[in-house]
Amino acid sequence: MPLPADRATTLPAASRVCDVQPLEGKAMKYYVPMTARRDAIGQLNVALANLRPGEAKSFLFTGHIGCGKSSELNRMAQGWEREYLVLPIRVDAETNIHDVTYTDLYLVAIQHVEAALRQHDIHLDKELRESFEQWLLEITQERQEEVNRSVSLDTEAKLGADAPLLFKLIAKLIARITGSVTDKRTIRQNLSREFTRMQGDTNLLLADGTRKLRQKFPEKKGILLILDGLDKCPKAIGQRLFLDNAAQLQQLQCPIIYTVPISSLYRSQGLGGSFEPPTLIPMVNVYQYDRDQPGLTYDPDGVNSIAELVEYRVEVDAIFQNRQLLTRLAQMSGGHPRFLMQLTRGACTIAQARGHHQVQDEDITYAANQLQFGFERTLSRRYYQVLAQIACSKDLENLENTDEGEQIALDLLLTNAVLEYDGGRRWVYPNPLVRRSDLYQRALNDVCH
Repeated sequence: MPLPADRATTLPAASRVCDVQPLEGKAMKYYVPMTARRDAIGQLNVALANLRPGEAKSFLFTGHIGCGKSSELNRMAQGWEREYLVLPIRVDAETNIHDVTYTDLYLVAIQHVEAALRQHDIHLDKELRESFEQWLLEITQERQEEVNRSVSLDTEAKLGADAPLLFKLIAKLIARITGSVTDKRTIRQNLSREFTRMQGDTNLLLADGTRKLRQKFPEKKGILLILDGLDKCPKAIGQRLFLDNAAQLQQLQCPIIYTVPISSLYRSQGLGGSFEPPTLIPMVNVYQYDRDQPGLTYDPDGVNSIAELVEYRVEVDAIFQNRQLLTRLAQMSGGHPRFLMQLTRGACTIAQARGHHQVQDEDITYAANQLQFGFERTLSRRYYQVLAQIACSKDLENLENTDEGEQIALDLLLTNAVLEYDGGRRWVYPNPLVRRSDLYQRALNDVCH
């Protein structure tokens, strides 16, 4: 693919474009179709393509936080706009991701579906809507007048002034769940107790919306929901959603992609048989794999592949004193897109502060030190011995045999201290920024001797 024509040529511009936000809209010009992800994305695309019109199916999508899942999902959403009404929903922006339940997701999903259909002048069946509305008013003890009165300007702008009462009510319930511990407990208990009714009414509305969508747009197969941000939920919430409540999540009658914490794949219970195997976005493999060597050499092709993420955004010769500095950044990132962007942005910022016109080697060292110190502040000292063992074994199997070991493995995955790769085999390796630490080097020396 040709490089964008308007790449950054100054350090301030490079700092701005090398951010960690997911690619969407005009920023999609920076998208790099990395080889390491093609198989995973391809399989999910095939699964969606094989669905019959109106068929429901749930898919899981995972990878390390910051690996580019949201950018990949946004790219997929663009690709499926002709065949589906695609609704990407940032769940972490809609609810409290640290305490989200399956009933919250039902409310958020149907609210977004109705609003999107109304934008296409498609209106859900009035009788179905009012039946759901009256039931919801009754079990939540809300009053129609109070709902209309309490709708904020922000909510009205989001839903539209012509939004039916049901969806104003849902917006109010979501706000109450997010804002009040007492309200949250009461509303969720009521919805869970009568979940069969909630599920039935939600699916009747989804079916009505899908049928009317296909009548108006015969080329579309239905509604595709992408519930992003769930990969950030804590361990207990992830287990509750994707293990304990897996059946409820799969009962929404439309294709859905859920992001899921990568740590869910490593728990002793795993995801069981609840879902089909998740689509995993691996790190870009910047190493030459050697099972017996704790210190791996770098693979030039992998390093160049991850470096393209920066090259698509900046003029390398204008921003860096020499091209080898970009190579060094790519190696330090471990093939992790967010760390690459953080390192690049940090190096650009410190170069500016020091009066440099281009990024120099000392600027990169400073930026890497800051991220390294961040790991040293948050990782328990006893974890470094485990990290050294992982460098030798390239797996987490020994940790998964005990409850304590499993918790350590989860912590290392969630903090990105350990990264997962896929080069014909599944393996893990400590983050290069962690390996810079004296604590790690001493632990590695103990393990090897």
